[in-house]
Amino acid sequence: MAVKMRLVRLGRRNRSFFRLRVGDERFAPTGRFIEEVGYVNPHEKDRSKGEVINRERCEYWLSKGAQTSETVASMLKRHGIGVSGADAPAGA
Repeated sequence: MAVKMRLVRLGRRNRSFFRLRVGDERFAPTGRFIEEVGYVNPHEKDRSKGEVINRERCEYWLSKGAQTSETVASMLKRHGIGVSGADAPAGA
C-alpha cells in the first residue's frame, strides 16, 4: 500500500478550503483516507491561523515512507518539516 499526503478541496465556490489528508493513493482524495493531519484556509488573512498542521503526525507519516504532492511538500518545507530526498516528489 502506497501512502500519500495530499490536499483535498472542500468548501463552496470562490470560498475554497483544503484539508491535509494521509491516505492510500489508490483511492480518490475525497474518498477513504487514513488520517487528517491539518488544514489550509487560503482566505484567512493571518497565515498562522490559515495553515494548521499537526507536526508530529506529519513527521510520523514521513518516517513511515509517505509520499507527498508538490504542494504539500512546499507547505511542509515552509513549516520546517523536512521531506528527505527519497520522499520528495520529482522536480522538487
